[in-house]
Amino acid sequence: MTQPAVKTKSPVTAHPWTSATIAVLVFAAIWFTLYVPIYASATPKVGDFPFFYFYLMIYMPVTGIVLWIVYLLQKRLRTPASPSGEGGTSEVTR
Repeated sequence: MTQPAVKTKSPVTAHPWTSATIAVLVFAAIWFTLYVPIYASATPKVGDFPFFYFYLMIYMPVTGIVLWIVYLLQKRLRTPASPSGEGGTSEVTR
């Protein structure tokens, strides 16, 4: 008699909180870029520089850190390849 095939869960369904966190972080990074009223103001000013430049100076490194966190969380979602070659990740061989 043969054993029934074991179905593996999708990484997204296996880790719903991690997947939701990734979605929220990516959505926030995009939203803070596209929602112009946040940074489209003439005041406050420092010297001749409007708020937009200071927003960019803060936003760009923060976005880099957030996307790095997303990258690390996505690495947790990947299933490790088994020794028999039947893992979640596979490479194409020629």
